[in-house]
Amino acid sequence: MDEASAAKFANAGAAAMSKCQGLLEFSNDLLERCGTFFDPVMLAQLDAALAHEFAQRAGARLVDATEAVEAALREGRNTSTLAHLLQCAAASKSVATKSLSQAALATEVLRALGGEASAAGFDPEAVGQLSGSVLHEVLGSLEQAKNALTAVQAHVQALFVAQQRLSQARLGTPKEKVGRGIVHQIALARHESPFRGRQLCELSEVLVREMPCCMRAFSHGQISEYKAGIVARETAFLSLEHRQLVDRSICGDPDGVGLLGNRELAAAARRAAYALDPEAFVKRQEKAVGERFVSLRPAADGMTFLTALVPLKQGVRILATLTKIADGLKAAGDERGKGQVMADALMHRLIHHAQCNEGSGTLSDHRGVPEGGFPSMDGRQGPESNLQEGQPREDRQLGGRPYSVSQRGLTGDPQCTTVDQASISLELVMTDRSLFGSDNEPAILVGYDPIPAPIARDMVLGRGFSPRVWLKRLFTHPRTNQLLAMDSHGRLFPEGMKEFLRLQDQRCRTPYCDAPIREYDHIKAYAAGGTTSLDNGQGLCSDCNRAKESPGWFSERIGGSHGSEGFDRTQGSDPPGGDKAGPSRTCVNTPTGHRYISTAPPLPGY
Repeated sequence: MDEASAAKFANAGAAAMSKCQGLLEFSNDLLERCGTFFDPVMLAQLDAALAHEFAQRAGARLVDATEAVEAALREGRNTSTLAHLLQCAAASKSVATKSLSQAALATEVLRALGGEASAAGFDPEAVGQLSGSVLHEVLGSLEQAKNALTAVQAHVQALFVAQQRLSQARLGTPKEKVGRGIVHQIALARHESPFRGRQLCELSEVLVREMPCCMRAFSHGQISEYKAGIVARETAFLSLEHRQLVDRSICGDPDGVGLLGNRELAAAARRAAYALDPEAFVKRQEKAVGERFVSLRPAADGMTFLTALVPLKQGVRILATLTKIADGLKAAGDERGKGQVMADALMHRLIHHAQCNEGSGTLSDHRGVPEGGFPSMDGRQGPESNLQEGQPREDRQLGGRPYSVSQRGLTGDPQCTTVDQASISLELVMTDRSLFGSDNEPAILVGYDPIPAPIARDMVLGRGFSPRVWLKRLFTHPRTNQLLAMDSHGRLFPEGMKEFLRLQDQRCRTPYCDAPIREYDHIKAYAAGGTTSLDNGQGLCSDCNRAKESPGWFSERIGGSHGSEGFDRTQGSDPPGGDKAGPSRTCVNTPTGHRYISTAPPLPGY
């Protein structure tokens, strides 16, 4: 390489770093501006103005209603008309009184925030100066700027991945391990889980390297990261040549693609992709069948979202079956809503149905019924049930209704065999006060979320069935509530310690990662002299544990201590730790020198 070329490349690197420094300064300035933009007084002015506007309207309606009553009295209207007008006047008076009260409260809030209020109850001049047109323009401009900033973020991610891969290679990392841990750094920087970090990283690689038109529309703020992801997803099965043809076709006009809605954009990209290579989609669909899964995530009010990714044919059949059941029961007079019946039917079939590991059918179809049906009581094969899915039955259990169990499952229905309730372990952490009803502090269902104390008590004490309950005492620090020790019926190492760490950490200890704990690891690596102890242990998901082994990654414990290594409360001795014990905190250090603090979630009683 000659001197001119070397200088050119050196200048390119310097220019890139100069742009990065400029973006850092711009980001800091933007953060400061954003932090000072919102003025609660101005919002309170608008709330007060609206409340007084409604109060004036209510007052005017009350005047009209009163005048109507007076006019009716003067004109000698009949009794029924007077009664109706009096009722309207009374309702208007009630609304006016409530509106005046709300307007007075809005003015009180405004003044409490330091805002000025005239006799009208707000500042008419301040309210009049606020332009809806300007606010709308700011809203659109910010959306466009946000999209453009996210596009820059995608460029930065692609540069970061390339730079880190090069750094790992120069450190002698084997080729097959180069790249490990990079997406975890991106996830930490973006305050996302490693799974989401990997998705964002893969998207940025595709957009920056393979879809220039989509990236240009993204950089100009015409489309969001979500819409860019739609185009990338719908072209994932295409060759690079075909993907770029779709890219030019859909995103060649940045202004035009910005006008498309999400579903419209997805349909356009899908149509273009199918036209170019329909066979590739068929192969992709066959591959996708192998990626089917079921997941569970928390919902509000003690509910959960049970999600299943299944082939299209089976998904449609499942929904059609549940719909037929619901329609049949609703037609028979069931008072539950259609959605409730469908949910109850799904729960019944999954909880009380025999495992589908024998009988006829394909891997994707039901295999719980042997060919020819179930054997009858005399040993001969019984016929298949002709019961329709929507046909109501008194012995069918839906939503807690009684059902009878036989060798054939629900009486007379060989297609719905029932089994005993599976032995499923639920780990519930709660205070003794909550358990015995003197307190209502929420309990923790390990791997899920906090749950109300009454629900936790029902789980332990039993309602509707007789679960086998094991009680195990957990000892926490009186001030910090750090888990110090627990009862043990066996060895503390390794199974006892795993249980201890699982109860303490609850989820993967990597910041922003909410994945379930799958592996138990040394905070300070065993090869580096770390001991197998509670102080040096943490629960991680498999992905984060593998990333931790990449060059430049290391973790260290900060804060309090559990005291003696492997302490096991079995002989009634006092728990260790003393007053110096604090919450379990771990510092995660990345190859770029950034540090992230992970703190164990609080236990009940804190």
